[in-house]
Amino acid sequence: MNELILAFNAAGIRYLLAGGQAMRLTGMPRFSMDWDFFIPPRDAENFARLNEVLKDELDAPLVPLGLRGENFIQTYQTRWGILQFHLGLPGVPRFDEVEKAAVIRHSEQGTPVNCLSGLQLLAAKRAADRPQDQTDIVFLEELQRLGKLS
Repeated sequence: MNELILAFNAAGIRYLLAGGQAMRLTGMPRFSMDWDFFIPPRDAENFARLNEVLKDELDAPLVPLGLRGENFIQTYQTRWGILQFHLGLPGVPRFDEVEKAAVIRHSEQGTPVNCLSGLQLLAAKRAADRPQDQTDIVFLEELQRLGKLS
């Protein structure tokens, strides 16, 4: 996955890692099979860059959010695993606002990864409130209580 993040960064792609992989980079020992990326829903240039980087992997191009909310989540099986592109996330503001509060975390190889801030990740986990989110919420709330949630 390091290769993909490096390609995203080199191409200037606007993305924020969310979900289980963001939890892992926050320090939660967690296994997740997919990679959830929050991307701006109607940024044509960003879609063009994403589709160029992923052209050999995707069976259909990523497309902007439709007028009635179509294409809200787009999922692809790739050599890096399952990639999910979210054009909105429950519990968090629009991408442009969330991007201002984003944090850079580092992969195990030292690659900088644009991630939801800890507070935004907590808000998204609370809004989704799925059974698999419960331990993530407890973990993030403990970081918050300790003043270590960035």
